[in-house]
Amino acid sequence: MEIAIFKELTTEDFLQQLEAESAKYEGLYVDMDNKEERKYVKEKAVVINDMLKKLDRARIDKSKAYKKQVEDEAAAIKFRLESANKPFTLLIDEHKAKRAAELAEIKRVEDMKAQAEQYQLDHEEAIMLNRIWDLEAGEREAEKERQKQAQIEREALIAKEVAERAATIERDKIIAEQQRAENERLKREADINHQASVNREALSCLIENGIDEATAKEVIKLIAKKQIKNVTINY
Repeated sequence: MEIAIFKELTTEDFLQQLEAESAKYEGLYVDMDNKEERKYVKEKAVVINDMLKKLDRARIDKSKAYKKQVEDEAAAIKFRLESANKPFTLLIDEHKAKRAAELAEIKRVEDMKAQAEQYQLDHEEAIMLNRIWDLEAGEREAEKERQKQAQIEREALIAKEVAERAATIERDKIIAEQQRAENERLKREADINHQASVNREALSCLIENGIDEATAKEVIKLIAKKQIKNVTINY
């Protein structure tokens, strides 16, 4: 659809650029805990959301003059903007959900510690009440030792659970980082292979048109390095 009414707001080339950028993030792992990556995603989402707001305002302002043409073009642009924004909003929502889960886990561990401490306080109060009635020094000492051992075991149990949870979180982070690195490696490898394939096709065409192989290779290198003005290779 040719953009006419809203050409002061956006262009077909700009929409295609947004859509292409958005497509790169479909199914791509992004480390939202990384400040720079999270900033980039949020900035993209802000740009698109700002355009959506401006589009809605422009649609209202122009609707009296153009009516159906305004609605059709606005709907088409809005659909493409919202589609382009999906990967960025999805990454933001996933990061928020992940952060909420981490905070919930921290609160759960803290609540567990508080319950254990309260249990210990309640138990110690009961021991003190029992000691009032317990006049036997040996029994008092034995009870004290039992409570000490129980406290050690409880603290050990809590420490073990906290350590296991921390190890699980760390392992998950390592696995995610390894997967991200593997995805990046595969993408780089695919890009290199694709560029090599395109360069070979271009080389073949040049040779078929009478240019010797060495010269053809040098021409392709110059084009790839953008040293020949107004000439590019589409990868």
